[in-house]
Amino acid sequence: MSETAERTGAERRAANDEARRSALARIGGGRLSVLVVDDHPDNRDLLKRRIERLGIERVALAVDGREAVEMIRAEPFDLVFLDVMMPNMNGYEVLETLREEGRLADLPVVMISALTEMDSVVRCIELGAEDYLAKPFNPTLLRARLYALLEKKKLRDAVRESLRRLQQDLDAARASQLGMVPGPMDARGAEWPLSIRARLEPARQVGGDLIDFFELDADHCCFLLGDVSGKGPAAALFMARAWGTLRSAAQQWSSRDDDPAGVAAMMHAVNRRMSEANPAFDFLTLFLGVIDVTTGRLVYSNAGHPAPLRIRAGAPPELLALVGGMPVGIDERVTYAVGAIDLSPGDRILVYSDGVTEAMNPKKDFFGDELLHATLDAQRTADPSALVTALRQAVADFAAEEEQSDDIAILAVSWEPPTA
Repeated sequence: MSETAERTGAERRAANDEARRSALARIGGGRLSVLVVDDHPDNRDLLKRRIERLGIERVALAVDGREAVEMIRAEPFDLVFLDVMMPNMNGYEVLETLREEGRLADLPVVMISALTEMDSVVRCIELGAEDYLAKPFNPTLLRARLYALLEKKKLRDAVRESLRRLQQDLDAARASQLGMVPGPMDARGAEWPLSIRARLEPARQVGGDLIDFFELDADHCCFLLGDVSGKGPAAALFMARAWGTLRSAAQQWSSRDDDPAGVAAMMHAVNRRMSEANPAFDFLTLFLGVIDVTTGRLVYSNAGHPAPLRIRAGAPPELLALVGGMPVGIDERVTYAVGAIDLSPGDRILVYSDGVTEAMNPKKDFFGDELLHATLDAQRTADPSALVTALRQAVADFAAEEEQSDDIAILAVSWEPPTA
């Protein structure tokens, strides 16, 4: 052999070694494990040696399908080479078992077959196998199959881990959002004859509906319910920003001499702040009310939100007048009108988001205003807790198995001063 030929051969071997090291680095070959399943000992040993030459340090062997299934259940593998025809449990039965146990999504399986068994290979692919390797084993084809499938699995595992972390973050965000809804507010005798209950259920992990209520001073309580345009994380972030802004806006009420001026100032402050730095042009429909617990006078403003209902023991539910203005966040120059009503002892106010009336059943019919009023009419004497529960159950019964398409928010307020 000439010196030039030897040098060319050495360069080729060096290039092959470098390509092999690069492929192993991509797939993490030293940390991977492969299972070879074949009832023929010569086939098992030959395939094991060739896989080890490709840099896979851990290659396990199984003599039939039953042993293979037990090994897969007991420890993780990155790739399986599976013979079709075996005693005890053949390749078809192994694939069916792994599919029933939900393992094929994480475990690529390569069928080992003779060229005369192609119909069997097709059936195995239909059962969930990733690829096939023909007997006798071609080293170049084996290397291509092995590296390609292991690299594909590595990418799938990375995607799955990324989705797991994302789901974990979304679950934490959902818990934080639901934690922003205050706990029950109970009446405290004559000094605070007000009870409030609320329920929030995002359609996705997080949503854009907003519920809050809090004491402004010893005689006044603020309660509000809003609905951000859109759904998902973006709506949830806008909602969280609105929640903080609304809490801060309570100072605007405190600095005014009368409730109507205070409510108008709160709405204006919230709209001005939410209209700033809003490149996505998100907006928030909002009902905000302040009730004087000593007199039962409710002062409110409605920024494009569905009208709340007043529920009395001796009358059907009635809508509050739509007094207010356009949704929050559209134009910082908007001003908001203010309305007021005087509650009678035992009156309840129910505020809700359009996820209630726009809930759909399997026929794609809406829950609608008519069913909403009928549900509340049947609850004329219910306390806030029973009122919220009854409405949510009515929506659930109507929707049946239909997936929730929008966030659902319900808030009920009851003013019941002690009788003389």
